[in-house]
Amino acid sequence: MNVLAMMEAAKGNSPIHRLNPMAKMFWCLCMIAIPIVTVNPFATAPIIAVIWILGFLAGLRKIFVSTVVDTNIKMISFIVIIWPFFYRSGEAVIIDWGILLITWEGIYYAFAQGLRISAAVTGCLFFVMVTEIIDISSALGILLQKVGISYTGPLMLTSAFKFLPEFMSDFSTIQEAFMTRGFELDKGGFIQKIKNFVPLFVPLMDSSLDKANNISTAMQLRAFGYSKRRTYYIQYRFGHGDVLFMLLGVACLTFAVFANIVVLGGFNL
Repeated sequence: MNVLAMMEAAKGNSPIHRLNPMAKMFWCLCMIAIPIVTVNPFATAPIIAVIWILGFLAGLRKIFVSTVVDTNIKMISFIVIIWPFFYRSGEAVIIDWGILLITWEGIYYAFAQGLRISAAVTGCLFFVMVTEIIDISSALGILLQKVGISYTGPLMLTSAFKFLPEFMSDFSTIQEAFMTRGFELDKGGFIQKIKNFVPLFVPLMDSSLDKANNISTAMQLRAFGYSKRRTYYIQYRFGHGDVLFMLLGVACLTFAVFANIVVLGGFNL
């Protein structure tokens, strides 16, 4: 359900939603690069705060809180619990049982790693919530076509994302239909539960293949692939807002590099 909600959120009309998709993709790439260049939590925490501010400015408060908070809490908690068991250094020892060594430095490191990954995950989720798949596909298709690459690649990307909600909806409908007929999906142990779901995939695959065949027929009727170059209904242009948004991504990445060089906050991993 969260995937469907994120895709619906991308249909908003805020100034951030209206930015050029390629500008938003460049910004997203900067967010992905940040965890690569630094582990310093004094760098990643402010950047996460910036993403949250952008989320509120884009009118994503409700879905941002429900989706991003839940994802980050689970992810950071898992890392904080697991990571100290593999961090074998540090002077402030909490537990030392031979093969099991837990130190405060290990916990600090785990928390820093959690924030590090959270910066990229939050940035990517924000990108998905403010960018329609069809827009990024079209903008990418225009860009690739200029350098001689076929537009079929972006089309496959769009089709995959567009097909996912329908696939999930069909699975939910089939599951409810089986349950209304008294089919117990939760009966038995773990292996038995897996076996219980096998009959659901027969009608699911049948409906999926039928949809794929309809898409293929529609594409053939529209002479898809007849020309190596195609025209686009919407032309995406760069404006001042797009440049500023890209510069914001560069500024966040630069801040992460600077924080790592100067050991911001005295935190050096």
